[in-house]
Amino acid sequence: MKEKVLKMSAVIIFILIVGLGGYYAYKKNTSKNALASTKYSLLKATKTNLDITVEATGSVTGVSEVNVFSANTGTVDGMTAKLGAVVNKGDLFCKIDDSTTKQAVENAQISLQHSYLELQSLKNQLDDLVVTAPISGKVRAVYAGVGDEISSIKSTYGGMAMITVGTDNSYETAVPFPSSGKVSEVCVSTGQNVNKGDVLFRLDAKTLNNSIAQKENDIKLAQKNLSDKQTDLAKSTISTPISGIVTVLNVKDGEIVTNEKLMATITDTSKMKVTLAVDELDINQVKTGQTATIKLDDVKDKTFKGSVESISQSGTTTNNVTTYSVVVTIDNPENVKIGMNANVTIAVESKANVLTVPVEAITEKNGKKYVMVSEETKKSTSSNRKASNNAKPGKLVEVKTGLKNKTLIEITSGVTENQTVMTELTQSTSTSTKSNKSKSSQQGGMQGGGMSGGAPPGM
Repeated sequence: MKEKVLKMSAVIIFILIVGLGGYYAYKKNTSKNALASTKYSLLKATKTNLDITVEATGSVTGVSEVNVFSANTGTVDGMTAKLGAVVNKGDLFCKIDDSTTKQAVENAQISLQHSYLELQSLKNQLDDLVVTAPISGKVRAVYAGVGDEISSIKSTYGGMAMITVGTDNSYETAVPFPSSGKVSEVCVSTGQNVNKGDVLFRLDAKTLNNSIAQKENDIKLAQKNLSDKQTDLAKSTISTPISGIVTVLNVKDGEIVTNEKLMATITDTSKMKVTLAVDELDINQVKTGQTATIKLDDVKDKTFKGSVESISQSGTTTNNVTTYSVVVTIDNPENVKIGMNANVTIAVESKANVLTVPVEAITEKNGKKYVMVSEETKKSTSSNRKASNNAKPGKLVEVKTGLKNKTLIEITSGVTENQTVMTELTQSTSTSTKSNKSKSSQQGGMQGGGMSGGAPPGM
């Protein structure tokens, strides 16, 4: 029995040894095959101009626009503008048939004329403030005194004074009363000889002068009222305020408009802009004044220049994606039309003649950056980028980096120009490369050659 147990134990141990050996051999073979099947992109670190840009799309609009309103309420007449038409500053846009404003002008003219007549009447009364001798002779009696109201003494006396003529003073003439007033000065006395036209009395002019001053002020107000009404009537003819394109047209002939209704919008086409929606990941790179390159879908074989004019400080979120509005002006927008689609590239930063490698060549570990440098000494062929699944082992080299765009990153230290760096290709890239090789073979050969060597190192 004991001997049987020992035999069974020996068999079990043998099976375990064989099983473990087979498993180890399988894992080793699998690891080698995996390493052997891994493909790498081999390329040189080269010097080039590195440009950092932000790309976005938008549509073309005018930089400035003017809304057209009517100053008067009336009926649109003689409309010459059409939607989308080109118009020039000062052209007739339309007329407003405004009978109400016309009547207001006529009424203002009549009111002003009436004020002129009233003023003249008041000035004529100034002549009544000075009472003169109607004839030459001798003053027999003076009836009016300083402070007397003409209306009070008029019914008592036959005149303000009596003048006699002739050697025997047999002929007598009364000095007539003015229509009204108050005596402020007596310039003659009884027994005095006077000549025809001499000033005998003066009346107080204060009240009359106040009335004249008030009427002159009324005339100024009436003149302004007439001017305003004439200005309003002139606005019944509406001229195009700026040169450009009619982008909004809300009225037509025969339609009644008020001063609150937007009639039209004229957009200035001499200056154009593109409004972009820039992703929140890129917006902090965009600054006002940065230059931009603009390509329009409808203007072939031409690139326009421009600059960033403004950046919105509030974003718009749609489907969890936030964008910010950025306005880029277009320099010399010849043949550019409102509404055209534009592809804009904003130049953020640029460095000339810097050492670069592909972004995917960088590996980060413990806060440091590395690239895998190939240790092959064989000179490369004319093609810089190559794919190989037999690349010789490389080594990780720590590097310092600078500027980076979507494809290239600047190397400031750790790698020198023309050193070959290795980038592991994804499975889809390897499959694509294999497919391309097959096609090239069928077409007569592939441009450039592959790299041969041992299995790549583990990271």
